[in-house]
Amino acid sequence: MYVIGATIVSVATTFPEFCVSFIASLMKHPGTAVGNSIGSAVCNIGLILGTSVLVKPMVVQKKTALRQGAFMIAAGVLVTLLAIDGQLSHLNGLLLLVGLVCYIWYSVRRSAKQPNCTANNTPRTAGGEWLCQQRFSSILRFCIGGLSVGLGSVLLVQNAAVIARWLGVPELIIALTLVSVGTSLPEYVTSLTAIVKGHGDLGVGNVLGADVLDILWVLGASSLVRPLSIQRQTQVLDFPFMLLLMGLCVLFSSTGQRIYRWQGATLFGIYAIYLLLMFHLFT
Repeated sequence: MYVIGATIVSVATTFPEFCVSFIASLMKHPGTAVGNSIGSAVCNIGLILGTSVLVKPMVVQKKTALRQGAFMIAAGVLVTLLAIDGQLSHLNGLLLLVGLVCYIWYSVRRSAKQPNCTANNTPRTAGGEWLCQQRFSSILRFCIGGLSVGLGSVLLVQNAAVIARWLGVPELIIALTLVSVGTSLPEYVTSLTAIVKGHGDLGVGNVLGADVLDILWVLGASSLVRPLSIQRQTQVLDFPFMLLLMGLCVLFSSTGQRIYRWQGATLFGIYAIYLLLMFHLFT
């Protein structure tokens, strides 16, 4: 179940971030593209996981947390090093996407080694025609949903720029806060629901997997479209807080014991401090 949370569910919940950053890159808004990706990675741990644990403490398997957490931290360190010159180039984007392929390959390989729990419990469908209709309906709804997210992303990018000019703050800050929180709502609903229902592995797996995808998939594809400039704020504030929260997330979830409320409060508190410093230093 943990592997499912870190791959399939995370891809679906990260799709809004991908659309927003990809379209922002196409529309020449690098601040929005970068801010949405990094802001979502920070929000996933500080806000989503932090408040979810405050609602209900949970237990996560140690080995799986370490494996997925290692990928997350490696992705965070990689993008920090690649952006040290103030830009994510086409080559940097290609390297991030190569990392994405490695991550997906590893996740699929791990999933294949797990016993199939549903193979003997899945009822056979008597009507092939009914099954075909269900598949067609699912594909149709998926396409409509994807189109809606794409159109919504265009409007979101355009209005983020308008709000930034109206408030007199950089687009990057709007993307790191309002935009990233908005695009992270699917992760919030998924993780909180899973944790409340007692599926801690799925909840944490969704957060770790979403952070990996926010960096490798979202930033990789966006910088492949057009090189992305990395502002000084991202280098001195956003990246350090992102890596700090990633490290604490792995530390708290890899003990093999319960993730307690005080640990959730710590993650949320660091996220709040990050927001305060951002608005104090860069607005």
